[in-house]
Amino acid sequence: MRKYEMQVRVPTTGAPPVRADANGADQDDFNNETLYFERSRIRTLQDERVHIQKKTFTKWCNSFLNRAGSEIEDLFTDVGDGILLMKLLEIISGDKLGKPNRGKMRVQKVENLNKVLDFLKKKKIQLENIGAEDILDRNERLILGLIWTIILRFQIDTIVIEDEEERGERKHAKDALLLWCQRKTAGYPNVRIENFTTSWRNGLAFNALIHSHRPDLVDFNRLNPNEHVDNLNHAFDVAEKKLEIARLLDAEDVDVTRPDEKSIITYVSLYYHHFAKQKTEMTGARRIANIVGKLMVSETMEDDYEHIASELLNWIRVTIKTLESRRFPNSLNGMREEHAKFNQFRTSEKPPKYKEKGELEALFFTIQTKRKAMSRKQYQPPQGLFMHDIESAWAQLDYAENERQVAIIAELQRQEKLEQLAQRFHKKAKLRDSWLRSVQVVLEEMEHGRSASQVEKTLKKQQAISTDILAREDRFKMLTAMCNELCTEKYHESDKVRGMEREIIDRWTQLLALLEQRKRALMSLNDLMSLLRDIDTLSNELYSLEPAVRNRDVGRHLIGVEDLLGKHDLVDAQINAHGSLLSKLSQTANNYIRHKEEQFDVLQRKLDEVTAQYNTLVELCRSRRLALERARSLFQFIQDHEEEMAWLAEKEKLCTTALNCGDISAVPQTTLLYKNVEMEMQTHWARSKGMIAGGERLVQNGQSKEDIQRRLTQMNQGWERLRVAVDALGNWLSEARHAQQYFQDANEAESWIREKMPLVKSDDLGRDEGAAESLLQRHARLEEEIRAYK
Repeated sequence: MRKYEMQVRVPTTGAPPVRADANGADQDDFNNETLYFERSRIRTLQDERVHIQKKTFTKWCNSFLNRAGSEIEDLFTDVGDGILLMKLLEIISGDKLGKPNRGKMRVQKVENLNKVLDFLKKKKIQLENIGAEDILDRNERLILGLIWTIILRFQIDTIVIEDEEERGERKHAKDALLLWCQRKTAGYPNVRIENFTTSWRNGLAFNALIHSHRPDLVDFNRLNPNEHVDNLNHAFDVAEKKLEIARLLDAEDVDVTRPDEKSIITYVSLYYHHFAKQKTEMTGARRIANIVGKLMVSETMEDDYEHIASELLNWIRVTIKTLESRRFPNSLNGMREEHAKFNQFRTSEKPPKYKEKGELEALFFTIQTKRKAMSRKQYQPPQGLFMHDIESAWAQLDYAENERQVAIIAELQRQEKLEQLAQRFHKKAKLRDSWLRSVQVVLEEMEHGRSASQVEKTLKKQQAISTDILAREDRFKMLTAMCNELCTEKYHESDKVRGMEREIIDRWTQLLALLEQRKRALMSLNDLMSLLRDIDTLSNELYSLEPAVRNRDVGRHLIGVEDLLGKHDLVDAQINAHGSLLSKLSQTANNYIRHKEEQFDVLQRKLDEVTAQYNTLVELCRSRRLALERARSLFQFIQDHEEEMAWLAEKEKLCTTALNCGDISAVPQTTLLYKNVEMEMQTHWARSKGMIAGGERLVQNGQSKEDIQRRLTQMNQGWERLRVAVDALGNWLSEARHAQQYFQDANEAESWIREKMPLVKSDDLGRDEGAAESLLQRHARLEEEIRAYK
């Protein structure tokens, strides 16, 4: 780092000093009004410059001191004790000047100021015509000169700029700062920086500096060159609020004929350092960005690899799933289209994906190469995205493709076979339909006749036709078999085929029914008398069963009602058998009645009578069974109640007996009894709850309401007494076990005392000191055992 040597001289005001060359000159000057005015004007300008520099330097100092929580209010007064000057130099230099003397005496303040001056001398800054007393005595010009020297040394002399126009010569300090400003504002309209005074008056130079670095903060085109104060305030406000550059100047101090050079240099240097720091940060950021860019490119390639690999694997999985699907079109034309789609997949869709797989492999190799060039470890794709995973998936795709080709060919062959079978079916169905129509016409034209001979002749003709029709049954079965095969194989027009088959088979069935109907019509006259005879026989048998179902006896106990139910089951079976017979007779009679043959009204009346008789008998049978079942439920409840009450009384007595015995030695037997009773209680309580629910249902049915409620109350009371007895027995067992434990502990204690008593009562005191010592130790151990046992 280049070092500078500086000399501090009292700053001049810009005008040569005035001297009196002879006595009486002052008086002559006073008489010369022009000379007096000039000297007064010079003095006024000097005072204004001192005021501006004081204000600027004060703000500059405070921009650093504020970081330490300090502030200068009056520059000429507050630096007099040297404390703030020491703190300022420590902040801007980074060095330590030692602890300041905070005394109020002059000599203590001079000591602090001398530390400041000595520190500056160590920094190769030559100070002339300035001492600690000058600062303490508020010599304004010397104080301003000292502050300016500090600004030059620590703020401006560090500025170095390469002058490209002068073959790489470096410019320093003020010249470097001026060159920097000129470069940054080159090309801005109405901005021409030639110095640090008048070039800054209109404020555009400050705005141009900001705009050249931060165009987002200043709209330069909207600035008016004639509005000096507005331009200056705009730049100062933006610098202070957006860039955190201290506002050292006021617009009114700059918008003058010749602004103070030092103040502007001081303020502009803050711009330089702010943007230089920003540039350094940006340079470092660019370097980092370059590295990050390479990493991002690598990561982008890795992301691309993962994305492409994921997409390719997803396509493979979806395609495999599609290829493994066997949901083919259910038609020959559909399968031909499916086969064409499959061929298109093999020739159009799969090859680009194969090419994509190759490109993905090349991308993976490129990623590994770049990582190796950056000395990074080998790229490890996420689980499942390695190249071998893709190769494995592709192999599965090839396998699925081959399997689908085999399946498509097999399905094509199957559809061709079904199409041939369907053609055969339609041909056979057409033949069967034509034959059914012709037979239907023959049967419709056949008449029964009115005489016995005519009926017999017609019956023989009917039998001949039936023989011919039944001989063709296998042909209709074959047609159905063909239809079933088409439907089983899911032929695409299976519904249409099934409809045709159903229509033909229905007509075949109707034909058979018609044959049977005509046969019954011809034989109905012979069957009529037999049918009436069977109806009369059934009526007599039903009448004979009426006394059994009208009986009101339900028995007096459970066995009796069970016996009656057994007998009733026999009667019920007989009635059901007669019901089956009646159903058959009714079916035969109704067939006869529908034809309204001779005496069909008599048959209808007989059938209605026996049907009404049967229905009455069935209702009486149902009522009889209901009464018997209710009686059985009541007797069963009473029997279960008595058994349960006996069990409750027995267990209550066992618990009471065990309690009254009070023998502690019988605790194990009593405990076993207690546990058994508890286990039995769980089983019996579940049974009792069922009995209670059954009893409540009986009460709802209105059977022996008061007796059942009384029995339910007895059962609840019995359970309550048993629970009380069991709880009491449990409490006694707990107390008995505690008593047993107490006696056991007492016996053990008594045995231990008997064991130790001979040792306590022993009169042996030992025959010598060693024996006595041994006995004493034994006695001490015995005492410890006694205390521990206690």
